[in-house]
Amino acid sequence: MVAGVDHNALRAQAVEVGEDRAVTVNKRSLIDKQLSRYSRPWSTLRELIQNAADAAASRVVIKIETNPSTRVPTPQSDDPSARLKHVLHNHTISQWVVENNGNVFGSDDWARLQEISSGNPDEDKIGAFGVGFYSVFSISERPYISSGSEALEFYWKENDLRTKRFRSPQTTETVFQLPARDSGSTVPHGQELSSLCEFLTGSMTFVKLQSIELFIDDWRMLRLTKSIADAVNLSIPADFNKSTSDKLMRVSQVTQEAVQLEAEWMKALESTSSLRSGRDINATLETTTKSVFSFFKRKLDTPSQNTTKREQEDTSGASAVMQDMTGTSRHKAFFHINKASIATNVNRDLGAEFLRLRKKSPPKATTVSFLAQSYDEQAASSLSEPAVAKKLFKSVIPENKGHIYIGFTTSQTTGLAAHLEIPALVPTVEREQLDLNSKHIKEWNVELLRAAGIVSRISWSSATIDLQGQLSKYPGMTERKVLAPKELQDVLPAVKWL
Repeated sequence: MVAGVDHNALRAQAVEVGEDRAVTVNKRSLIDKQLSRYSRPWSTLRELIQNAADAAASRVVIKIETNPSTRVPTPQSDDPSARLKHVLHNHTISQWVVENNGNVFGSDDWARLQEISSGNPDEDKIGAFGVGFYSVFSISERPYISSGSEALEFYWKENDLRTKRFRSPQTTETVFQLPARDSGSTVPHGQELSSLCEFLTGSMTFVKLQSIELFIDDWRMLRLTKSIADAVNLSIPADFNKSTSDKLMRVSQVTQEAVQLEAEWMKALESTSSLRSGRDINATLETTTKSVFSFFKRKLDTPSQNTTKREQEDTSGASAVMQDMTGTSRHKAFFHINKASIATNVNRDLGAEFLRLRKKSPPKATTVSFLAQSYDEQAASSLSEPAVAKKLFKSVIPENKGHIYIGFTTSQTTGLAAHLEIPALVPTVEREQLDLNSKHIKEWNVELLRAAGIVSRISWSSATIDLQGQLSKYPGMTERKVLAPKELQDVLPAVKWL
């Protein structure tokens, strides 16, 4: 500090007589820097699918509308496969259109769209038009949204982002139209199309949607449908400690749901060079019976017996296009989800800091869910499994180690053959990791992970009770300590006996 200078007095003087000017923001630069934090592909679709789920939608339809090639003429053939191949390899993207049948926008929703980072104050919502929504600008310069009886379009005036809001014909759908910012954007095909379909399939794990469809023009490339059976209560031992160590969380109930996820795809996906021809997928499947959640053996449906013709590789190593690119194949996967209800008890200081940092209060109740696959579910899913299904479902079924989900997957793993979803976890800005830096947010997140540990132990206890029930059918088992090999094989069918 310079001797003789009273900076406190100078500061007081500045407050009284200093020039008052607002801090300006270069919105284009701010959004571009925000977009640079998203390292995962398909971030825009992730945000729009999450927003649809927050609006209680059951269906999302994604359309890629294309422009004809100015260099390669459209084939005159009546063969639909030839026309589809031409679209995939020669057309460019005109716009992306994402529709959902959730609740139409209210006045608060329209207002949040026009305020960067305002988010949704609803403590039970994951997304709902916070910073993440602005990922749409990675695709489009002039996003357009129509919902209910109103519509809104974003546009740029130099570096200033502006909107125009107006009345539109009444609709029950919410539609996002994203004209391509680059007129030369190629239509996803080959590995990129495979990656997109894999992402969409993985989106159906915990998100509360019943179906997602992907179209390229009028070609329906992928349809995903999810069915969930009625939940069954799991018993919690009376002497079980259901509270976390800091008493912020308490497990009140654990249920189990049987889930069937069906994918139907156009055979154009089977021509991607990422798939090996003739590979025996069933021979390379790793069982997940070591998972502590492998006790649930109830199934919703019998697996599809549909088989598909695998692609043949040419001598150069590239996959040859199948004769019928527009035919369809389908596959069903079976798994289960253990979901626990969690009651929270947040002290005043933590609640105040949470509100300051998140602009919403911590939820009074949340859920912890584990997704896993039993031996029987895995066996049913693997029957006649085509190679493309293995790729589509690889992020859905946790074979070796699962991931932590906050609506969508993060980069952090569980160390179990099970995915873990906790919607109340607070992620970093790009939503790819848990926030374990901020003191109060870290305290909240760690307690939620402790609650997940309690749920896993309850699941283990239930699995043990289930196994005990299976063992009780053998005469004299209460007096015996050793099972005969045949008896053990009946109880643990995954064990291979020579």
